Amino acid sequence: MPDLTTQIILIILTALGGGFFGAFFQSRFQHQKELKTDIHELKRARYGAILIQMLTVLDPERGLEKTKKFRPDFKDVEDVKEELKTEMLNAILFANDEVIKSMAEFSKNPNHENYIKSAAAMRRDLWGTRTDIDEKTLGIFGKI
Repeated sequence: MPDLTTQIILIILTALGGGFFGAFFQSRFQHQKELKTDIHELKRARYGAILIQMLTVLDPERGLEKTKKFRPDFKDVEDVKEELKTEMLNAILFANDEVIKSMAEFSKNPNHENYIKSAAAMRRDLWGTRTDIDEKTLGIFGKI
C-alpha cells in the first residue's frame, strides 16, 4: 500500500488529469457541433440558390426577373445556366450521392419532374432523417 504522500499525489494527478481530459473532450465536442452547424448552413444556402436557378432554367421569363433581384450580374438565362453548372460542380464537395445524381439528371434533362426529385433529395440530405415527403408529394405544387 502506497504511503500517504503518494496517495495524495495520485489523487491530485487524477483530479488534474480528469479536468484536463474533460476540458479536452468538451472542446472537441463543441468544435464538432459547430462544424456540423456550419456545414448544414452551407448546404441550406447552396441548395436554396441551386433550386432558384433550376426554376429559372425551367421558366426563364418569370424566373430571370426574380433571380436578378438576388444576382443582378445575371444578364440572361445563359448566365444562370453557367452559374448552375458551377454550383453543381461545387456541390460534389458537400452534397450526398442522391443529391448529386438528381442534379445530374436535371442537368441532362431539365424538367419539372427532375427539379422535384432534386428538391426532395436536398430535403432528405438537409434534415438527415427519413421523410415521407417525396417527389409525388412535392409534385402537387404543379409547375412552379
